[in-house]
Amino acid sequence: MNLKVTDLSKSFYRSPVFHSFSFQLESGEKVGLLGPNGSGKTTLLKMISGIMSIDSGEIKIGENIVNPDESAARKYLYYLGHSVGLYPGLTAIENLSFIAGLYKKNDFSIKNIVNKVGLHDTENKLVKFYSQGMLQRLKLATALILNPDILLLDEPLAGLDAEGIQLFESLYTEWRGGGKTMLIVSHEPDWLSSKTDRIIELN
Repeated sequence: MNLKVTDLSKSFYRSPVFHSFSFQLESGEKVGLLGPNGSGKTTLLKMISGIMSIDSGEIKIGENIVNPDESAARKYLYYLGHSVGLYPGLTAIENLSFIAGLYKKNDFSIKNIVNKVGLHDTENKLVKFYSQGMLQRLKLATALILNPDILLLDEPLAGLDAEGIQLFESLYTEWRGGGKTMLIVSHEPDWLSSKTDRIIELN
């Protein structure tokens, strides 16, 4: 699934973050997004995911235009960002079961996915008591359930310990082998260049 951004503009309080910004990801391409704090990396991912509106321009996922009011394009992607996006009053199992039901993804075992991301010992613990690393693992589990064509990964190693980083590396290899299109934000240029086909720098 390809992603195309055309003449994108976005301002906050009359201060422009993007002005006539365009780029394209071909289906299966892995692209890194690099830039200092405040350069708009997270903002860009939020606009592509439909979480945040744009001022002008166009974002297309395949043949579908991204619009916060429309869900057609969003079903093809998953945004793994800094916000949790999960229900803190539910357990890991309950959150994943709810997501699976919501998106009609019932052709797999939730227990197996929980085991795969290393949360089997805390699967019945309320998410509000999870550490940042545990939450990051749970978001990775969500990505496995949704199995989207496009992954938007905003600092995917944030909060992960050595074992968690190894888990992500394993999942990344799996996703790459499966031909997923990925846009990855990181502050580590060497790591980013080792994981992507090319890098877009924002300033």
